[in-house]
Amino acid sequence: MIPATLSICDRTYTVSVQPLGSLGACNNGTQDITIDAEAHAETQASVLLHEVLEAVNASMNLNLKHRTISALETALYGLLTTNEPWWEKQS
Repeated sequence: MIPATLSICDRTYTVSVQPLGSLGACNNGTQDITIDAEAHAETQASVLLHEVLEAVNASMNLNLKHRTISALETALYGLLTTNEPWWEKQS
């Protein structure tokens, strides 16, 4: 499920899913992330993580290259989707 908003580096980003023509986009000036509505659900989730990393990159002035962001997204998406969540509150 794609959330309507995300808090990224103390900023609130609006997230929308709509026909885009590309898989995703992040506009740090307007704090908007757009995900392509035509993409498969798994692709949408992966692209959302990529765009979050783009927002972190811009917010923190990391100056990461797009290739680096893509590699981080691939590794983190795999980590987050193939392992049990370890951050959930224990009862």
